[in-house]
Amino acid sequence: MSGKYEELEDKGLVRIEEENRGASSKNDAETQYTTLPQWKTVFTLFVLFVTTVVSMNLPMEAEEGRAACVILATAFLWMTEAMPLMITALIPAIMFPLVGIMDTKEVCAKYFNYVSMLMMGTFLVAESVEACGLHRRIALKILSLLGRGEAMLMLGASLCTWILSMFMSNTATTAMMLPIVGSIVQSLREINETMGENLLTVKFDSVAEGKDSTKVDIVRADGSRPDTKQFKWFCKGLLLSVPYGASIGGIATLTGTPPNLVLKSIFEATFPGQKSVDYQTWFTVAFPLSLILIIAGWTFLCLVYARSSYWNLITGKFIWDKSGKNKEVQKWRHVNKTIRKEYRKLGGLRFPEVILILMVVLLILLWLLRVLEGADGWAEVHAKAIGTIDDKGKLKVYLKDAWVVITLALFLFVIPAENPFRGSCKLKPTGGTEKFTRIKRLLDLDTVLKKTPWDVLFILGGGYAIAAGCKDSGLSAWIGEQFSFLHNSPHVVIALVVSSFVAILTEFASNTASTTLLLPVLVSLSQAIKVHPLYLMMTGTLSASLAFCLPSATGPNALVFAFKEIKVIDMIRTGLAMNAISVLITVAATSTWVYRMLDLTEYPCWADPNDNITCNFTMSSPS
Repeated sequence: MSGKYEELEDKGLVRIEEENRGASSKNDAETQYTTLPQWKTVFTLFVLFVTTVVSMNLPMEAEEGRAACVILATAFLWMTEAMPLMITALIPAIMFPLVGIMDTKEVCAKYFNYVSMLMMGTFLVAESVEACGLHRRIALKILSLLGRGEAMLMLGASLCTWILSMFMSNTATTAMMLPIVGSIVQSLREINETMGENLLTVKFDSVAEGKDSTKVDIVRADGSRPDTKQFKWFCKGLLLSVPYGASIGGIATLTGTPPNLVLKSIFEATFPGQKSVDYQTWFTVAFPLSLILIIAGWTFLCLVYARSSYWNLITGKFIWDKSGKNKEVQKWRHVNKTIRKEYRKLGGLRFPEVILILMVVLLILLWLLRVLEGADGWAEVHAKAIGTIDDKGKLKVYLKDAWVVITLALFLFVIPAENPFRGSCKLKPTGGTEKFTRIKRLLDLDTVLKKTPWDVLFILGGGYAIAAGCKDSGLSAWIGEQFSFLHNSPHVVIALVVSSFVAILTEFASNTASTTLLLPVLVSLSQAIKVHPLYLMMTGTLSASLAFCLPSATGPNALVFAFKEIKVIDMIRTGLAMNAISVLITVAATSTWVYRMLDLTEYPCWADPNDNITCNFTMSSPS
């Protein structure tokens, strides 16, 4: 095993196996958080000590200052990761009661609410999909259809990751995709060696028939020069297409990535009783943006790493040669055959995969059809049937998005993982005893305890507590007053600054932590310049997923960096341009169709902290 690893390492590629990655990641996490470096321990204690001393010595009427001290301390520890992020998220629960901002009972209640249940249910569904291997089947099927050239292969890798990350964790999707892409890269290498040359780097001059062509470097199968510069260059683009697709795919759905749910929770906590974004609304405005971003990202990666293949695809020059004489076509047929071989190993659709396909489709349909414009959704029909009316005489819908996913997740612990009506899964005594065979379910408690990202739930809870502390202490209003000078600035310019700042911040801090800290500030900024709060909140939240530069920025970036093909300079060089492109597209989206579809043209009365006559006027166009 070690010899094979060394062989692959010598060739410039280390394939990360899914099981080994899970074990090593767990060990790394345990090492990181059970044996903290001494400077981190000292730094953490120093920050907490200074925060306590400064906050306790401020006048009792200066609640804004005390809240700011706690929030800044939390931000510093989040950005430096001196403690695990989930433990740092508990600081508001400790410090807010200590310095007199919130009661202990109030702040603790913020740590698990409706949005936490929505995210928990989504985690459970994703874990069941991962447990039965359905995500791998989907990925291999898409790659088998699109893996017919460098540009098409990059498109297939991007699309697979993009689609799966809408409903699964971005990191889990990337962890699943990278071994598949790694095996394709290795297959390409072996095919090139078998043919006696690396077809990705051979270029012949256009010369008259019968004349010698320009001398080229031939890569033989002896292993002396396993990879040429052009082959390595293409591998970089192919591998980078996976984390890019994961980050962009999370934007498309409300449950695709934690920052989206942070927005929903902070908006509802800051403006209780006002209509927030639900799954249907988010999908309607964010899916087109995500689609444009994935197309733009694929095009950019192709122009950088597979330009000739991209232009051949666009101009229609790459046509399959049925005669079999074209070496390029032969090579990609071999690649496609390798992918189809991996897909056939999975066999036919198994019982748990069929059940989960039906459940995921049902989940999406129930989310999209829960409340409809111009017609009654199924949740509204239910509300009319039981006659639920709120204090204002309006129909009150009790069944929310979280109810849907939690209800379906409950059945995952009940439905068997094999067909109970045939085969070995029938309920019958075994071994001549009266005991019955234990039937495995689609999801079990051990899987939930091991796979659920509990740290994300804690960080979300910390964000809710920070948002409540900002509001109760008056810090939000004070921040808004400081930005009042921006009232006459073009809104699109402010949105561009917000988007750029968030995109840069998330390169150095968790995107969940970044949105948790910044969204209350953006609410105050919106109130100061009389802009609908959702305009800047949507811009900031969507931009939090645009972290493409550093390995430490996101889980997907860190996983792809483990491949020897990718260096930090590659990620920075490509990521800076990708960040700039994505920020411009995001601001254009939030200032056009998102602005119109969410009806953000008016600054509403309920958003004004003073609730005076200056509110409810029509905003100028952001452009």
